[in-house]
Amino acid sequence: MTGYFDGASRGNPGEAGAGACIVGDSGDLIWEYAEYLGKRTNNEAEYTALIRLLEEVRSRGIAKVEVRGDSKLVICQVKREWKINFPHLREMASRAWELMEGMDVELNWVPREKNKLADALSNKAIDELSNGTRNFIVR
Repeated sequence: MTGYFDGASRGNPGEAGAGACIVGDSGDLIWEYAEYLGKRTNNEAEYTALIRLLEEVRSRGIAKVEVRGDSKLVICQVKREWKINFPHLREMASRAWELMEGMDVELNWVPREKNKLADALSNKAIDELSNGTRNFIVR
């Protein structure tokens, strides 16, 4: 299984969205998620998307997953390669570490063009969900 995540913020901070999906080994889309976040920074949106993805992976009992995202900051901080300077991001990283506990999670950075579905979902959250009628989509 492969999970993808992305966050978007128009302004920084600005209107933000989180997107995530799980793709099976045969390339079939298993799950997709878009959430409107209100006013957030891009890094907060990225972390939120990763956390939603990990929550879904854990809830499905998936023991091994490759997680891909185009945020070097989030990937490197969660892999403990980069320092986390802001307390609220440290809390978000702690939540990700908690969710990964006991699972085999491989975190990998990918360029934006290899993260198109999660990118589209994060932008869809802003474009289609910011009107207040619904704040998330799950399929």
